[in-house]
Amino acid sequence: MMRFLKILLALLLLSSCAKQGFPSGGPKDETPPVAVGTQPTNGSRNFDGNQFYIEFDEYVVLKDASNNVLVSPPLKHKAEYTTKGKGVLVKLNDTLLPDATYLFQFKDAIADFNEGNLLPSYEYVFSTGTTMDTLMMGGHVTDARGGKPWKETVTVVAYDTTASDTAALEGQPRFVTRCDKRGHFSFHNLPGGSYRIVAFEDKNRNLRLDNDEPVAWLDKPLTTVDSIDTNRTATLRISAPEKKQQRLMKGEFTEKGRIIVVTQLPMQQPQVSGEAVEWRLNPRRDTLTLWCLNPNCDSTRLILRDEGLNDTLNLRYRAQKPKRNSHFGNTNATTAQPLMRALCSGNSAFYDDLRLSFRTPIAKMADSAQAEILNLKDSTLSLCPLTLDSNRMQARLTTTLQSGVEYRVRLHSGLFTDLYGNTTDSLTFSLTPRDYGTLTLHIENLTGTDLVIEVLDKRDTVVQSSKLQAPNSELRFSHLVGGDYRLRAVLDRNNDGRWTPGDYRAQRQPEETILFDKTLQLREKWEMEERWTVGKPATTPVKGKRLNFQNRLNGNPSELRSIK
Repeated sequence: MMRFLKILLALLLLSSCAKQGFPSGGPKDETPPVAVGTQPTNGSRNFDGNQFYIEFDEYVVLKDASNNVLVSPPLKHKAEYTTKGKGVLVKLNDTLLPDATYLFQFKDAIADFNEGNLLPSYEYVFSTGTTMDTLMMGGHVTDARGGKPWKETVTVVAYDTTASDTAALEGQPRFVTRCDKRGHFSFHNLPGGSYRIVAFEDKNRNLRLDNDEPVAWLDKPLTTVDSIDTNRTATLRISAPEKKQQRLMKGEFTEKGRIIVVTQLPMQQPQVSGEAVEWRLNPRRDTLTLWCLNPNCDSTRLILRDEGLNDTLNLRYRAQKPKRNSHFGNTNATTAQPLMRALCSGNSAFYDDLRLSFRTPIAKMADSAQAEILNLKDSTLSLCPLTLDSNRMQARLTTTLQSGVEYRVRLHSGLFTDLYGNTTDSLTFSLTPRDYGTLTLHIENLTGTDLVIEVLDKRDTVVQSSKLQAPNSELRFSHLVGGDYRLRAVLDRNNDGRWTPGDYRAQRQPEETILFDKTLQLREKWEMEERWTVGKPATTPVKGKRLNFQNRLNGNPSELRSIK
């Protein structure tokens, strides 16, 4: 008994020791570094050196400083940024302009050493003359179509009014800054005057607008002020440019006998010559799928002609390496896709046609081809005729279905024969059609411009759109799943039935959009009606604050001590 008690006591002691651990160390430090001093003093005049130093309250690291530090006026040769002690040393490799105010904006370029907490922004300013420029300009950049802040980093540049209308394509700007996450931007420490403003995604950080970069600009110069109220600033509407030059993007065998060709823009009337092929154009008209009449063809020479295209394609099939199963080390066999499959599912509306899709063009359909449709609710069986579409890549089953009733559809084998002589296998699938909602809009157009009305889902994706045919019209949107929707009107100034982005070279702003002032909650089986009087687009103020030289970012530069 005594021996048992000794063993039990030893186990309890071991358990107690096991529960002990190291202290947690307290809450995680999430405070960014704080600047405690500079040399020379931030805000110095008569600056004639070639470097400056910023000291922080802890050790720091630099994050892509060459791209994340913006300098106004821009330097011809980039400065060098290194860490030294608890600070950052900046060496200047340029001859500075006389009587000029230089502003260094550190945008997410500095983080603390231990936790990596980023300093969102820090500014260092000096003047090479006896006076310091202190004026400002500001605004915000929004998505021209959706009205929200642009999703990518936006650089904003300023040019003298003597610069050309397309100065962003040509040379270095006078001043530069960058938008924050809300789309706000502000220029600080400017001399008095007015400037041309351009904002764009500077993807290669060359401070010059390239042809494929989204861009926004102001039609009129912006004038400097003493302080900025971000609720009362200019709005630039940014959009990605349209791709105007047609070119071949891709041409390749996807398997023996099957080729895809992709172009940058929709094709108009494509012509294909070379070896015997049959081809189909997708609904967007930017992808050709071609089938060689020899199903084992593994090399060919084709010529594609269309508006803006005259390309010769020398193609060879290259078999893809089989993927290995990481668990068993053997190769996975490739399963051939069926010749026929159903396009309808449980999400189909009860009034939709049932459709079948074919992998290769169909050459022949059996006489009196039918599908068997079994109503699983009352076990009634009906026969539905099949109709082959004109492109011979789909077939339609026209029948009457009930919402919420489960059906089983069966097609016998051999109903369709493709261009290679292959016949379809039997196919059986089930579906339960559902009710969708319908939205009817009564639109009164007071804009004086043609309108396109877009229906947006909760992700701001356009699910349906329709052109308004008259100033007072009724539009009906069917087949809408239950959910929340927004409405957007596009002022279709070029009358092409869609939203058109801006063209900086032509100095044509993107088409304006107007949002309906409420969210529509549509449910299945509902028929909702709404009235909308579309007037002049209203500018929605973006929540902001007033900035001036004394309270921007890091406080008054004179409050930071000079490092002796």
